Amino acid sequence: MTLRLELEKDPSLKKPQKVFFVLFGLMFLIAPFYYQPNLGGEGLNIPHNSSLWIVACWIISAASYIVFKTQRLILPKYWFALALLPLGAIVTSYIADNNNPAEWLVRLLVISGGYVFFIALFQFNLNSKQLERSLYILLSMGLIAAFYGIVQVFDIPLLFNIVPKTDKTVAIGIFQQVNIQAAIMATTLTLVFYLISRPACRSLHPIIIIALHLAALASSYNIAISGSRVGLLGITIALTLLVIGRWKIFAASKTIFISILITSLIGGFLGSQGLGSTTKKFDRIMGQDIRWSIYEMSWELYTEAPIFGHGLGSFQKVFQDKRADHQEKGLHNLGKAPKFGHPHNEFIFWLIEGGSFAIVGIIAASLYTFKQLILIGWQRGFGYAALLVPITLHTQVELPFYISNTPWFLLLTLLFLVHQFGKKSYSIKRSSLLVRRTIPIGATAIALFTTNSLVQAQVGNAGILNYFRAGQNNPIYLQSSIRSPYFEDYTSFLILRNNMFMGISQNDPKHAIIYANWAEEQIKVNPALIYYRNLAIAYDFTNRNNERDKIMKIAMSTYLNNLDLQQLNQQFMQKDLEDENSSGAIKQLDTSD
Repeated sequence: MTLRLELEKDPSLKKPQKVFFVLFGLMFLIAPFYYQPNLGGEGLNIPHNSSLWIVACWIISAASYIVFKTQRLILPKYWFALALLPLGAIVTSYIADNNNPAEWLVRLLVISGGYVFFIALFQFNLNSKQLERSLYILLSMGLIAAFYGIVQVFDIPLLFNIVPKTDKTVAIGIFQQVNIQAAIMATTLTLVFYLISRPACRSLHPIIIIALHLAALASSYNIAISGSRVGLLGITIALTLLVIGRWKIFAASKTIFISILITSLIGGFLGSQGLGSTTKKFDRIMGQDIRWSIYEMSWELYTEAPIFGHGLGSFQKVFQDKRADHQEKGLHNLGKAPKFGHPHNEFIFWLIEGGSFAIVGIIAASLYTFKQLILIGWQRGFGYAALLVPITLHTQVELPFYISNTPWFLLLTLLFLVHQFGKKSYSIKRSSLLVRRTIPIGATAIALFTTNSLVQAQVGNAGILNYFRAGQNNPIYLQSSIRSPYFEDYTSFLILRNNMFMGISQNDPKHAIIYANWAEEQIKVNPALIYYRNLAIAYDFTNRNNERDKIMKIAMSTYLNNLDLQQLNQQFMQKDLEDENSSGAIKQLDTSD
């Protein structure tokens, strides 16, 4: 309420800044918390990813209109170095041979769209006071996210229409993943300490002081109760950087600093029961953590295509092949672990799919951001570096951006704050009127198209969930999802599998043949266990036993110790034995006749 009143009374707020705060508020206070029941996973399977991109597109559209009206484009000092990240991905994606078309398109759109969103934020031309207010919006997002975690831990059923339900009382937040919740909470707690080191903290409204304490209490509780190593390590490094860089400011305002510190320790103590699992996880880091095996195999994959990589979207296929090979040789054993679409390290991921050429963009963006942190001074540099740590650290051990786009947009916003210093304004008056008009018209058209597509995707997402709730025997629920490009492949699988089993029950091999033809192509890019399993069943029903045994061997060498595959293989062996005995009995009868 206080922040809203201050915004209304601020004479420096022009129309562009007012539009910014409306859209920015939607971006981080409304869009991340959109929820509808879903099957989980990543990408558009998580509903709030759609709502985030809808708002992001409208921010880009509004920024393009500002460029058209002012005939000026504001760019950060190192805009070209930062652009090397999407450019590197685009170039290598056209050179590499094994791109997965769907993954290729989604990946390029997310990276390129993220960079355009980053540039769009500069067009609103915010002053330092307005930038600080945007940080309070991020703080409010963190406080809401912390509330979601608390609801899940205490299992409050009345709120599970808007909060994802968990099988266990674990703080997974709206992100539906415990480590992402912990990383966002670590960023929130870091932001609390950063804000109390700002000059404005000496004249804060009592409501904001209360909000800062609540955020410190709730976020520290979430970090501790989660048992997340990445969350605990992230906040430890971040606060260390903050204290090193801004200890003079903390010393000058020691009352509120000590008060927030005590509040944070209380929150950590209240959630200390989760720290036991954190300790056990740290004990597994050296030698026993499955990630070490993943990293070793991933590095070997990089050395096989070091320049341009294996292609965007190729990781899950080439990694599963490498996994099967290593497990057969006894080098590694990933056991019952599911298919991997990511090596749990963003840097290694791009090394494999895009090679050294693609990684140049990440290195350039990192180096020039580091250079910017140095140029802006000791206090600011350490402060902004601390804010970047939790999410950046998380990308080196997991895949936060793919599960939830909230960390992606939050990181881009924090980078926008870092690169405020040294930004320049460029006139576009020399461009033709047609070009200048194309910018806002094109951006608005893209925003409208994206909004419609993402809304339809979530309608399709709901259709898939209703299909499962109805027992998977009413394909009418899949009509909406088959029309969504994002869900088309998975929906095709559900329909083809349903038709195949109906054909098996009617002793009609037609649909089993259709499924086999589809699955043979699909497993070339998406070697999911369920695709292998049903392909083996299709081969068996159509009496293609050699192909059945071959695909079962591949599946069982990849997914070692999978009980479902072992039971299915036993059924095939029993059937073959019965057929052999039956054939032998018939031959014996023929001989006796």
